[in-house]
Amino acid sequence: MLILLIIVLLMILNGFFVLSEFAIITSRKVRLEKKANEGSRSAKIALKLANQPQRTLSAIQFFITLVGFIAAAYGGAELTEPLAAFYRSISFTERYADNLGFITIVAVTTYLSLVLGELVPKTIALQMPEKVSVVVAPVMLVLNWLATPVVGLLQLSTKLFLSLLFIKNVKEPPITEEELQMMIEQGSEHGIIDESESQMMKGIFRIGDRKVSSLMTHRNDIVWIDSKWTEEEIYLLMRSSIHSSFPVCEGDLDKILGVVFIKDIAVQIADHKKIDIRSILKEPLFVPETMAALELLEHFKKTRNHTGFITDEFGVLQGVVTFHDILEAIVGELPISEVEGEAQLIYRKDGSVLVDGSKQIDELLEELSIKDVRERDVSSYKTLGGFMMHQLGRIPVTADSFEFRGHTFEIMDMDGKRVDKVLIRKSE
Repeated sequence: MLILLIIVLLMILNGFFVLSEFAIITSRKVRLEKKANEGSRSAKIALKLANQPQRTLSAIQFFITLVGFIAAAYGGAELTEPLAAFYRSISFTERYADNLGFITIVAVTTYLSLVLGELVPKTIALQMPEKVSVVVAPVMLVLNWLATPVVGLLQLSTKLFLSLLFIKNVKEPPITEEELQMMIEQGSEHGIIDESESQMMKGIFRIGDRKVSSLMTHRNDIVWIDSKWTEEEIYLLMRSSIHSSFPVCEGDLDKILGVVFIKDIAVQIADHKKIDIRSILKEPLFVPETMAALELLEHFKKTRNHTGFITDEFGVLQGVVTFHDILEAIVGELPISEVEGEAQLIYRKDGSVLVDGSKQIDELLEELSIKDVRERDVSSYKTLGGFMMHQLGRIPVTADSFEFRGHTFEIMDMDGKRVDKVLIRKSE
């Protein structure tokens, strides 16, 4: 009975080492760092062990192997003969007593090893790795120190065999953007992250990959003030527009003088002064269409501008991007003012959707849950209008249509050569 108790204790000791190994391997270093910063000495030790995985694992494996060897040797030597004697006392097992004794001890030790030495400790470690790591860390640090000579030999041998296999010791790769997005998805599914927070985080990832040209209002849609306009014309624009600022040009959009804010015009009106657009102009900010959206955001912060004029390689104005546009790309659609602008998507009762041609194609595909789109299908254009032209291979006309990923895209209206409205419905 004492021998069996000793074997059980050895299996539990083996389980402790397995528990320590899995807990340290699977612990998130960020959580350990947080505990360490809060003053936990054990967390600091656990973090130190986690940052030295090869040394820590070598020490743990040494003790696991040592305990397993002792349990097997001790159990085999001490229990096989008593069990064999028991089987000899039974008439129909007398001939096979030695073999049955050996098989029994192997079966019992295997069962105990699997349950107490592997499954239970691994399950505990996987369920709460950081908590376990903090508890076992001080003990493992001492054992790590005791096993230093053996660990050094094991590490040297490991490096030798890895070099023979032409495997280099590389650092753990940093977490990728895809892994972060998967974590956000899982957090949203389990209720850890709110849906609105999840969408905002996704917006941040999207904005990091986008150019300013994908966010801009095309030059054909820019509402601007001519520096030669009369006060009546300016009043009319102010009353009818939802914008808080306007580009000011001299004759056409290729001669931009600056940006004027409605509030500055209102101050002149309140002071009973004649409207003098030029005196309240803000210097225009010109940026290339290849600039990253986040880089433009930094420009806005440094220059205290809210509007960027997007130009091509020849310096020709292509469109305009505002701080509001960048913010919308991150957090979703925002109200411009109490007066609502024209919706880019109108959902109809029959299930179809009427979409503005200036709608960003990547956002549209996501909103309509159109998946499995190849990169080359959407890489050469930014808007729904560009997508329509790409698919048709020519300048579209009203009533043009085609099938794409189980949906029918039909042009309902054209504004000259620009796609104005598109009706999208699921194919029958």
